[in-house]
Amino acid sequence: MRDIEYSDGEDDPDGAAHLFGLRVDPSPEAFRRFAEDYYEISVDLDAVRHVYALRPLTSAVVTALNPDFTLEDLAEDLRRQGIRLRPAE
Repeated sequence: MRDIEYSDGEDDPDGAAHLFGLRVDPSPEAFRRFAEDYYEISVDLDAVRHVYALRPLTSAVVTALNPDFTLEDLAEDLRRQGIRLRPAE
């Protein structure tokens, strides 16, 4: 077996922290950091917390996460996956 040599001063020399970050920290805050880095957009933490709490989705939460979609756009896919929707108010 060969020893692996890492560069000095690297925060994540083998990329494991990046790849497994959500596995070791499955919090809404960790997901927000991942999503903002990956998609290069701002992510509403309250909306992410709403989803992580398994609360029924609302139009406001969907729009906060992606203003290009409405709850109605996603309704059929969400129902097929067994995701609860909050009735229109």
